[in-house]
Amino acid sequence: MTGKGLPGRFESGRVRVGDHVRWRGEEFRVDALAGPTITLQPVAPGAVVPVDALYSAVAGAADFAVLDPAGRPVERTGLPPLGTLLRGVSEQDRTNALKWHLHIKEIDTGIRPGRLLPRPGYDPATTTVAQRCQAKAAELEDLDGVRVSWRTLDDKRRKWKAAGENPLVLIVDGRKGRPPRPGGNTDPRLIEAMHEVTHALARESGGRINRALDLVEDLVRRRYAKELQDPAEAERLLLPQSTFYKRMAELGLSDVLRQTTRQRSARASKPKGPFTPSHALKPGQLTQIDTTPLKIKALGEDGEVVSAELTSLVDVASRSTAAVMIVPAVTGDGPVGQRVGGRATRAFDLVLTLAQCFAPLYAQPGWDPLTAATASALPFGELRAADPRFTEATAARPVIHPATIVLDQGSPYLSQHFEDVCAFLGIAIRYARKDQPTDKPIGERFFSTLADGFSQHVAGWTGRNHQARGRGIDRGPLWTINELQQMAQEWVALEYQQLPHEGLTHPSLPGQHLSPNEMYAALVSRSGYRPRPLTPEDSRKLLVPAWVKVNDKGFEVDNRPYQSPSGELKPLEGLDSGLAGPGKGGRWEVRYDPYRPEVAWLYDHRSPGRWIKAEFVHRHLLTDPWTVDHWDAATALVLADGGRKEHHAAIALAVKDRRRRTRTAPPRRSRTNALPPFQGPALNVEEVVEDRYAGISDLDLDAIVPYPAHVLPAAGPPPAQRPAPALAGLFGDDADTDTEDGDRYGDGDEPEQERRAAFLGGDVITDSLTTPFEGEL
Repeated sequence: MTGKGLPGRFESGRVRVGDHVRWRGEEFRVDALAGPTITLQPVAPGAVVPVDALYSAVAGAADFAVLDPAGRPVERTGLPPLGTLLRGVSEQDRTNALKWHLHIKEIDTGIRPGRLLPRPGYDPATTTVAQRCQAKAAELEDLDGVRVSWRTLDDKRRKWKAAGENPLVLIVDGRKGRPPRPGGNTDPRLIEAMHEVTHALARESGGRINRALDLVEDLVRRRYAKELQDPAEAERLLLPQSTFYKRMAELGLSDVLRQTTRQRSARASKPKGPFTPSHALKPGQLTQIDTTPLKIKALGEDGEVVSAELTSLVDVASRSTAAVMIVPAVTGDGPVGQRVGGRATRAFDLVLTLAQCFAPLYAQPGWDPLTAATASALPFGELRAADPRFTEATAARPVIHPATIVLDQGSPYLSQHFEDVCAFLGIAIRYARKDQPTDKPIGERFFSTLADGFSQHVAGWTGRNHQARGRGIDRGPLWTINELQQMAQEWVALEYQQLPHEGLTHPSLPGQHLSPNEMYAALVSRSGYRPRPLTPEDSRKLLVPAWVKVNDKGFEVDNRPYQSPSGELKPLEGLDSGLAGPGKGGRWEVRYDPYRPEVAWLYDHRSPGRWIKAEFVHRHLLTDPWTVDHWDAATALVLADGGRKEHHAAIALAVKDRRRRTRTAPPRRSRTNALPPFQGPALNVEEVVEDRYAGISDLDLDAIVPYPAHVLPAAGPPPAQRPAPALAGLFGDDADTDTEDGDRYGDGDEPEQERRAAFLGGDVITDSLTTPFEGEL
């Protein structure tokens, strides 16, 4: 657009040199465009000083407008992006249109899209449009074998410019002399029905196009003949078979139906564009959490092979992995709906994932020294000054407190417990749409990165799909779930957090990719870091809730009896809590850890902040670690043998027997030690008792020296009726206790008196010290 505006249109909001614009109520002429700045020359009489300003500030002003030759604002009309223009055409037409668009763009501007400098023969400073057309004609004939005259190319360029650089005019239908319109003259309502049927078939088994024809006809008749009571309209919308096939090919839907089920499902999962990408400016502002099969076989506590699931929480701003959680995935025994022993990721596992975001990750013994935060790009000195929990053993994974979490609609994420914990921690929840994994693309991408950088290098890797699975994996050496958790955390701190990421760049370092730790260091320097450690009371609120009644035997949680050894539950026996609501009914709130159920905590809401600790009644019978899964499996065994749920001692013994058999089972794959059960990270729910002797070193007996003697003056003559102490005979002859100078021993020998005092501890025996020493001797 040159001169004083282009009448009638404003191409895609562009501003070019020579245009007249309105800004801040005045008219200017654009003299130069250099990067982010624009040079404006006032056109008012007498104004000679140009104005340099940021283009974003000028174009973003409320009164900004490009003016036509008459001084009127040009209406902002233009074409949508290329992706929108070519969305409805076939795959072949889309490819041809984009190819010609690149050629014609290079002829018009001299620079091929995607390049910074012109190629030889296309420099606009030394060539004309005709010369560039001739160069392009020769290039097409030499490289692609396409013979086209330079005048034809110039005609294409003119039509392309007249259509606002619309690439569809470059694939003109020769019979009609106009670009083909996707769908032709077909009614848009029928085209919409074609798209709906194609989307519905995305996750079904593949079929031929005649199946889509039957479904489209059924949909149109049902929608218009039955719902709108207009059979004639429904029949008018339908197309003959050959025309239907042609329209499906023009819309690209025939190609979609020929794709594999996985390809069609992935295409149907993509959100409708245009969409806003995930974006955040500071750590924790926006995070994404998701769960997926780990595709690594592991060893269960009984030595059998089990699957695993991985839950990760990724920060959008820095791409940092704030937490990783691996849990066993077991199918269980029994019919569907009544299976015993089955488990996968639960709501409490998600809570433990969130708890990891509020505390530093500490390196474990045997980890690579490069996993330490002191050897990473993290601002360790500043973080340790703000949070004393950062020590030399802290791993190179930042502490990120989530403010908003994007998650899917799986059953664990929809649980009331998980929502309550997010509300307690001040975390906002944003649910992704069903079957739309691209609503949380960063979290999904992390799984692929984990598979490439970690999973495929671990024993037990099953491959990305069933076709790529290796043979004999179950018979090879495998790791336990706890070991996989430790290895995954080490990989996050050692590699993922410290390797450059293609999606991370800094405004002051254009073209340079940063690692998640480097990006976190750059962002936290602006947003700041404030520690938020979880106190024991906070950790108790993260435990699984239950509502119980208290009687003389304590209370029960899922058929497990609990009692307070200190007797704090006595005042609550038979007492109504006064709490009303669904599931409460006068019951008391209890919190417990399903992985460590030997202790439960009852919250006394009448005294805010008061928790009553209750222990499992038969805790003395269970010496090995156990979980609620062991209790449920043992309960099923007791019931199968004719017992009842009330036989708590028998169930506890069954748990003990199962743990004993697991511990004494024959070693598998050269393992001689017992496999511990999966319990997940432990929450600090116990009150920290202050150690009064903390920091005091052990007593060194060799360093003890006698305290120097110090003579104390006598307080006065003792009472006459008081006998002399029995100790006096130990040091010599008896002495008169009623001497004039007040010498208690009556000999007036001061050195002897000091000698006696040193024997007894360094001080002279006075009246005030006589009684204690008499009692000790």
